[in-house]
Amino acid sequence: MRTLIVAAGGGGDAITGAAIGGRQGTSGLPVVMTYSWDRLMIDPLPGPRIAADFTGLHQLAPHVLEVVATTTPIGSAGSSLPRLAAELPARLLLLDPSGGAVGLARQIAAAVEFFQFDDIDLIDVGGDALTDGADPGLRSPLADQLALAACVRTGIPARLLITGAGLDGELPAAVIAERLARLDAQHLPPLDAEAIAPVRQVFGWHPSEASGLLAAAAAGRRGKVEVRDAGDHVEMTDATTMLSAVDAKRAADMTPAVHLAVAPSLDNAERMIREVTGISEIAYETKKAARLAAHQAHEPTTADLPAVDRFADDARAHGADFVSVRRLSELLGATTLPAFGALTDLLSTDRAERYEFSLYRTASGRRSLR
Repeated sequence: MRTLIVAAGGGGDAITGAAIGGRQGTSGLPVVMTYSWDRLMIDPLPGPRIAADFTGLHQLAPHVLEVVATTTPIGSAGSSLPRLAAELPARLLLLDPSGGAVGLARQIAAAVEFFQFDDIDLIDVGGDALTDGADPGLRSPLADQLALAACVRTGIPARLLITGAGLDGELPAAVIAERLARLDAQHLPPLDAEAIAPVRQVFGWHPSEASGLLAAAAAGRRGKVEVRDAGDHVEMTDATTMLSAVDAKRAADMTPAVHLAVAPSLDNAERMIREVTGISEIAYETKKAARLAAHQAHEPTTADLPAVDRFADDARAHGADFVSVRRLSELLGATTLPAFGALTDLLSTDRAERYEFSLYRTASGRRSLR
């Protein structure tokens, strides 16, 4: 069986999808379809990028666009996909959501036909794709639900794969476990250090938080992590690296995706999700982008190390074993990709005993598996 991988939420899910695809054991590189929907420090424009936002996409067939290392976003748009295409052991295809679930389904079906795949695996790190739309912690349902609706609409056999339950700080791991059980989830071999090794170096520059923490958990790290700009805590446990598969159609029927299958445009899908959940992540990104535009990003230097240590001390006082590097970048105002890279370079050089990809230990000393 040959499987097309679809990344439910964009860049971070695409990285994990490349790792999971590498375990398929088939010849050639795995193929991952993904949005170009990045954090604002990568792409300062709210919402996803569409095909017209790029030059240098390779059209393999009608509706099948490949992102390569020389693909370039136009104007002020940004995207992590060209660099990921250069560094990941996978081929990346662009999901353009401008045509809603209708257009996405057309693109996914065309990719399956072109590459002669048998089925589809939709990858979600964190598990919020299983939301019922009313979960209190839900913040970003649109991308996942639109991708789920599109995969089901193709009529091609499709599974939803969940890993890193709770790492995105939205649905608690216990809620995700209950919904997986309700859907009679199949438990696949968990992610481990060997599976994640081919992609882990990407988190030296890519700020995806949930996927980065999943990679750290697969490498053996355990403990509580202070994350996001709000300082929430998530936990890396043995269950974090579990990989569970459910039937995509059954999942869609119990989530807001059931309303999106006929959405003919991104605007229409966004309106439907807002009506069902009361949440608009595009509106949230628009407000945050305006705040970031009013402040110049800070590029960290050695002068910031005492502040980093204070942040770590504060997190430790609140019970955290780690602070995510993404959280540190927010606290320092390192809100562009070059500034994030400067922070990771600084920590790897001056705090090497406490830093690894995506994580900063709150206590100094020899690194362990905690």
